[in-house]
Amino acid sequence: MPAGMVSAAAEAASMGYRAALERVAFFPDLQRSVVAVSGTAALRVVNGLVSNDVSLVERGGGTYSFLLDRRGRVIVDLRVLPVPGFEGQAGDYAGGEKDPTPSTIWLDAPSSGLAALASHLDKYVPPIFAKHQPTSVAVYSLIGPLSAETLGRWEAHSGVDFGRRPDELTALEATTVRLRRGVALLVRREEVEGPGFDLYIDRAAAIAASEVRDELVAVVADTGGVIAAASDWEILRVEAGLPRLGSELGPERLAQEAGQDSRAISFAKGCFTGQEVVARIHYRGHVNRHLRGLRWVSTTSAAPGSPGTTNGRADAKPAVGSTLHPVSDSAGRKPVGIVTSAVLSPRFGPIALAYIRRELEPGDTVVAADAPGAPFRVTTLPFTEW
Repeated sequence: MPAGMVSAAAEAASMGYRAALERVAFFPDLQRSVVAVSGTAALRVVNGLVSNDVSLVERGGGTYSFLLDRRGRVIVDLRVLPVPGFEGQAGDYAGGEKDPTPSTIWLDAPSSGLAALASHLDKYVPPIFAKHQPTSVAVYSLIGPLSAETLGRWEAHSGVDFGRRPDELTALEATTVRLRRGVALLVRREEVEGPGFDLYIDRAAAIAASEVRDELVAVVADTGGVIAAASDWEILRVEAGLPRLGSELGPERLAQEAGQDSRAISFAKGCFTGQEVVARIHYRGHVNRHLRGLRWVSTTSAAPGSPGTTNGRADAKPAVGSTLHPVSDSAGRKPVGIVTSAVLSPRFGPIALAYIRRELEPGDTVVAADAPGAPFRVTTLPFTEW
């Protein structure tokens, strides 16, 4: 995207988007839902289902993971987390005879995947070992380089008490937050999600979540931040190359196509549902498609008003679901990919996420069927400045 266009787009960027990059943005609802799994074998049962190792959860180490079907396809992506107060519950093994505590853990998943998650747990978790139920936990997100400072202001102004200093936590590590009424859980976000923290408050545990929300809004404003919208997060998500359930993740997608192996899959842990397919791909095969980025390629030859352009520049974005083909395939008879998400980024211009055939390499150029006059270059993720 030419420098002038980038500058103009940056000026038009929403305050929430800019705050998340430069200061701090408060996201009160990113459409997350929390399911509680309870029972003395809760952690062991969940470890047998998810694709990542959850052995550190009892000590506060959250884990991002996939829940897969037997074909190695994604049912839902989630975080496996301890519950507030886990520091006083953590136990140990007694010669392998005692199940680890805590007796309750949380599964944080996209709200759109809640039904699929519940169905999978119903199918694979015998009630004698563990029970599961949805919760009324609210998830508040602070994203931006001043997130830790904002939490410090909250502590000073509201008298909350962190079990550990937020800036001491590593990625997905949790600590208990003691409020005036009840407790909450604070989790540090992974760097790929943007610097920041997620606060989990159970509204059914005599905690005024709305009161905490108002306090966070006030301290965010004191730090120079703002309340952000879900649309701001969507742009940040695509820029970071993070797959989303229903777009890049779903029952038609193999786990390893999304390029999240280092985040979501352990190849050293014991068995889990779908492991046979995952291991076969990892050790003996490959996937035929990879999640890639698409960046609009400016062309001086594109005439103003030609298909896919507006005054010589690309339309905002290719249509989600549009098939992709090489520029040389003008008839579009050789599909090489499909667009799964698309946004107009203030930093990078029109960008998209797409599943691309492995034969294409970063640097190759493709066009979308709905906009043949707007070429896009295949890139690795996350998006970076050229």
